[in-house]
Amino acid sequence: MGDFMEQVFNNLTKIIKEHDKFIIMTHKNPDFDGMGSAIAFQQIIKEMKKESYIVLNNKELDLSMKKAMNLLNEKNIFHNTISKSKLNEVVDDDTVVIVLDTYKKEMVEEPKLLDNLQNIVIIDHHIRSKYYIKNSIFNYINSNLSSTVEFVCDYLKYLNKIVDPIIATFLMVGLEVDTNNFRLKTTEKTYEAAAFLTRIGSDSVLKQELLQESMDIYIKKNKLIERSFMYNKNIAMCVADNKIYRKQDLATIAETLLQFENVEASFVIGKLSGKVIGISARSIGTINVEEVMAKLGGGGHLNEAACQIENKTILEVKELLKEVI
Repeated sequence: MGDFMEQVFNNLTKIIKEHDKFIIMTHKNPDFDGMGSAIAFQQIIKEMKKESYIVLNNKELDLSMKKAMNLLNEKNIFHNTISKSKLNEVVDDDTVVIVLDTYKKEMVEEPKLLDNLQNIVIIDHHIRSKYYIKNSIFNYINSNLSSTVEFVCDYLKYLNKIVDPIIATFLMVGLEVDTNNFRLKTTEKTYEAAAFLTRIGSDSVLKQELLQESMDIYIKKNKLIERSFMYNKNIAMCVADNKIYRKQDLATIAETLLQFENVEASFVIGKLSGKVIGISARSIGTINVEEVMAKLGGGGHLNEAACQIENKTILEVKELLKEVI
């Protein structure tokens, strides 16, 4: 481990030791990179004998995340969650907010919390834009990382700590999903993180169980693929119907389209709610999809990005995207 990262981990540990209460947040509609990292962080904080809460909206959890949270309950593995409505009961002026897997205020579970508290920690792996949370006492935003999980694994190794094998499995799911099964954003450090998680007990059978989806969702996604078309010689596009889709459904379609011949980038447009249209973008690395999404108010990586647009129709968003491309 280099001197720079050792200093980063020293600073983070110092913050944890100097404070007594922590609120951990990831982005809305949490995935395993964000939520797995949050649960692992809570284990670290607990071992330092500090109080912590993960902000969780149970209504927004997808099937895989519901399975994961139910499993923690069944196995009696410590995790302390809190709803947005209960935050006022536990937060005080000295509370530290740890934001994982995003740097944008509007994307976290409870943006108002960032207005009211001074002690904010940000850990993320997306390309930083001008919209990042600026009033932080610690931030580590490194787009060279495949995932937030990579940072968490290095921090666990620095602390000489491990987590329960079930949590290690959550982290492995986060690592695999964020790299599209090690096809994107994968470096030597990514494989080192995977090796570490395997060593401490990540379970490949449980991993597959968590990633299983319903037949309805599978059929729905295949119908979306049928709606896709080549926008030009190297960009595939898919414009969904008026049904509501999950962000991860759009992301999965975008990743699938990259597997087809001549496709260097893909863009999938679909409704996330009554008022919000989402675009999920993927690239093999030759086209900068983060740049495209940033122009529409989103962000991400060179080869993985997204945005959300309110109060527009799907066709209006399609035209906006075509203009930017």
